[in-house]
Amino acid sequence: MSDQWTAPGSGPAEPEGGRSSGAAPGAYPPPGPNPPPPGASPPPGSYPPPPGGYASPGAYPPPGAYPGGPLGGYPPPSSDGAPHWYPTPPTGPAPAAPGAWRGVEFRPGIIPLRPLTLGDIYGAVVKAVRGNPGATIGLAALTTFAFLLPTTALGTWLAAQSSSVPLDPGSSSTASDTFGADLGIGLIGLYLPSIGQLLSGILLAGFLAQVVGQAVLGRKVGLGETWTATKGRLLPMLGAVLVTVVVTLLATTVLVGGPVALLAYGGSTGDSAVVATGVALLLLGLLALVLLLVYVSTKWALATPAIVLERLGVVGGLRRSWRLVAEPIRSAFWRLFGIRLLTSIIVGVAASVIAFPISFVVGFVLAAIAGDGGTAGDLFATQALASGIAGLVTGALTTPFTAGVDALLYVDTRIRREGLDVQLVQTAQGAAPPPWPLTRP
Repeated sequence: MSDQWTAPGSGPAEPEGGRSSGAAPGAYPPPGPNPPPPGASPPPGSYPPPPGGYASPGAYPPPGAYPGGPLGGYPPPSSDGAPHWYPTPPTGPAPAAPGAWRGVEFRPGIIPLRPLTLGDIYGAVVKAVRGNPGATIGLAALTTFAFLLPTTALGTWLAAQSSSVPLDPGSSSTASDTFGADLGIGLIGLYLPSIGQLLSGILLAGFLAQVVGQAVLGRKVGLGETWTATKGRLLPMLGAVLVTVVVTLLATTVLVGGPVALLAYGGSTGDSAVVATGVALLLLGLLALVLLLVYVSTKWALATPAIVLERLGVVGGLRRSWRLVAEPIRSAFWRLFGIRLLTSIIVGVAASVIAFPISFVVGFVLAAIAGDGGTAGDLFATQALASGIAGLVTGALTTPFTAGVDALLYVDTRIRREGLDVQLVQTAQGAAPPPWPLTRP
């Protein structure tokens, strides 16, 4: 009888044990001219355990482990002399790693409907601005102009009236005359444009939340639609900011004002122990104030998008943001804080670059005013005017980016904590209502 192995079902029946009658016990026939065909079926029953410590029965041997055959060569014999059988190796891409996102990326709008990365957030903001220029940059320019025009004009006028004392570099009384009783009026006029820029930023955060919310659903909106949808949310947004300012002032008064008063008392009485105590309490108070402001500002960071998109009031928006943002013991809190901090740094650098030419020109103008015998009021007025112009340019170009990032962080937080992506997919398929109202022209 031939010693060559034949596939089951393709020739005479094999003796018991799967060997020819002339084979030695436990031996396996060497490869011959008739290797098992690629389509040969494995013997009945489960696959025996694979060699080499593979994870489970039926696992595939590594490529090239057994060179020379259709499946990489002949496997070694098992303990009973029967051959190991392996299924045909699969073709196509390798399966995803454990924990990797396995779903098909569904993107009806500017973001994929899954938890977002930093690149997704920044890229989506750019898409929202490019896809809705009128409702983003255009509305930002109009809003900033509407607030900065009156505040800059009033600030420039107040600054010009603050002092009429000539600036004489050679006079020893210039400093005391300049920074006299009119200093407060000059400072008010100098910082009025900044207050106008702050107010415009509050409204722009609400406008951009509306634009981004519609862009997530795949809708483009215009300036009129955005204003119609958000004009009823202006007072709640201002109220939320006012609450934040009041909390900040109270915390500053308690944590910093007390130690400063103690320090002033110790300095007036000459008590070194009281002064040392005041310094220590002041340092601890400043540290506590920084930590408290980081905590409160992060926990309330999503209040404006919640007020606009979910149509909540002041208290409801602050509560909603507080519940959505995780506590500092979880990494989600610091992720949100880190992204907002990084965005602030990027926007600050961009604003400085944009405002540099204006500051450069203002420097020459101020030097010329001082050299020609101008007054302190002229200096304050020039600075107030320059501050208003710089705020108008930077506010129109950088505020939409910051506000868009906050709106997308709101969407991402709801995806991670509430499964908002499932509802957004169903909304895109027409199987569920949208998570926030659609705008109407």
